[in-house]
Amino acid sequence: MRNSLFLLSKQKPWLNDERRSDRRLKSIYAKLAILALITLMSGCSSIDKFVQDGIGQSISTVIDSSGPPTRVASDGRGGKIYIWEHWVDRGYGDRYLWSTMFWTDSNGTIYKWR
Repeated sequence: MRNSLFLLSKQKPWLNDERRSDRRLKSIYAKLAILALITLMSGCSSIDKFVQDGIGQSISTVIDSSGPPTRVASDGRGGKIYIWEHWVDRGYGDRYLWSTMFWTDSNGTIYKWR
C-alpha cells in the first residue's frame, strides 16, 4: 500500500510544481509586507520631522503644504487650534477618524502639535 502511494506521487509531477509555486507566492508576499512596513515607517518619520520642524513657524506654512484645516477652535489663551481630520478605512467596514492638531499663539506661531 505504501509503495502504491509513493508511485502515485511520482506519477503526478504537478504536485511538486504546485508546492513550488506556493512557496514562491509566500516569498513574494513576505517581501511585499517588508517593503510596505519600511515605506510606512519612513513615511511616519518624515511626517514627525515635518511637524517637529514646524514648531516655532507660522501656521500658514502648514496650511500652504496641507491645505485648509477641517476646523479651527480657540485654545482659551488668545490663540487657535487648527485641526485636520480625515477618515481612514482599515477595510471590512472598520473606520476611524485621524486628526492632526496644531496649537498657535495669537501671532499664528505654532507652539504645540498632536
